[in-house]
Amino acid sequence: MAEAGPKRLGLIDATLFASVAMLGIRWLPVAGASGASALPLWGLALLTFYLPLSVATAEMASRFPGEGGLYLWVRETYGPMAGFLCGWFYWISLMPYFAGTVYFLAGLVVGFFVATHNTALSLLLSLAITAGATAFQLFGLRTGKWLTNFGAAGSWAVFALLAAAAIMLAGRGAVATDFASSSYIPTANFDSAILWGTIIFAMCGSETLGFLRDEIEGGIKTVVRALTAVGIILVVVYAAGTAAMLAILPQADLTRLSGLPDAIHAAFNHVGLPSLASVAIALFALSLLGGFTAWFGIGTRLPMEAGIDNFLPPAFARKDEKTGAPVASILLQGGLVFFVVILSQAGEGAAAAYDFLVAMSVLTVTIPSLLVFIAYLAPRRWRDAADAWVPPGGARIGRVLGLAGLVSTVIATLCCLVPSGSDPHPLATFLKIAIATVGAGVMGVVFYHLGARRQARAAAEIA
Repeated sequence: MAEAGPKRLGLIDATLFASVAMLGIRWLPVAGASGASALPLWGLALLTFYLPLSVATAEMASRFPGEGGLYLWVRETYGPMAGFLCGWFYWISLMPYFAGTVYFLAGLVVGFFVATHNTALSLLLSLAITAGATAFQLFGLRTGKWLTNFGAAGSWAVFALLAAAAIMLAGRGAVATDFASSSYIPTANFDSAILWGTIIFAMCGSETLGFLRDEIEGGIKTVVRALTAVGIILVVVYAAGTAAMLAILPQADLTRLSGLPDAIHAAFNHVGLPSLASVAIALFALSLLGGFTAWFGIGTRLPMEAGIDNFLPPAFARKDEKTGAPVASILLQGGLVFFVVILSQAGEGAAAAYDFLVAMSVLTVTIPSLLVFIAYLAPRRWRDAADAWVPPGGARIGRVLGLAGLVSTVIATLCCLVPSGSDPHPLATFLKIAIATVGAGVMGVVFYHLGARRQARAAAEIA
């Protein structure tokens, strides 16, 4: 007997999907570089950002049916242009992330098998990873979940290895950081500003389940349970993982720029188990691949929703009947990632263009979160929904959480603009990011008006 449609995700699959999208083991050495003062900030970010964003996601997803996620919520609250720009900023911020992730993955593989860096080989492998991930998405979320599930397992395994190494040192009385005499109060400087921005970014991702509400068995109840489980996972892994890094290596040996692979090598060499470093890095690569797959699937929902609204041709609104995959959106996004990967390696001028895209993503990734919280704080604009989920404590608690999330996001955005003391041209750096973000907004407005014309023509043809 034929199935009625594509299978949906259960609680475990939804939890694993969200955890691999949100949990970034690579942030551990970044937090460790700020010392023990990073530890309480993980808990603060959970309460002031992750919890508010999760509550906003659950309530608005229950009130606005559909798979458009934050694009849909903002559109229904403030109109089509606000919704389009929210989705636009969210989508374009993913492109540099995708390109950077696949090239980093390729670099790990090439570095493992080849002694010297080979740009051509890394580029070819990056394109192969992109092609593979794109093809995998065509089989639907139910099949693609296996890469995300394995990616989640990879993240937890890396954390377990680091924790075991830290416990081993503690048993010897040889931890690298004196936690009893350490200061847990962040100082007001560039490092603390970068740390808070990083921690907020590390907690992003609750909204991913809002995009998939119609593909999750049990609907909003399952979404709430999954986000609760993921919140516990995040704060435990991030806080305990940061403590483990500081137990293994002194703060001076942890830098924001060294990256997790360097920290892993140093950590396991320090405890006398260098062979475990290769295992941990392989698991780290698996976690990156899982995270890339999860975010790639989320990104395709935005062109699909734009197709439903006639901002893009009707092909983008259609899903494959057997797999539920938005084929046109997947192919469009895969093609763009191909382009950005090639752009990043195509010469000095193109590299500068790629740097422009990366700088642009610094602020564009926070703008959608700001718009979500602003929309969440405007319940008078919502349609009534008798079966809507509300947080414990009702609308009053929701407003408090929404305001806390808005303030945390604004602070994180401003922190990203704080110039480094070592930057020889801080004003130029600030202007580059600001102008890039304004440019992205202008591009979004242009595309919106082109799409509005398409909508008008489609409406005229129906009439």
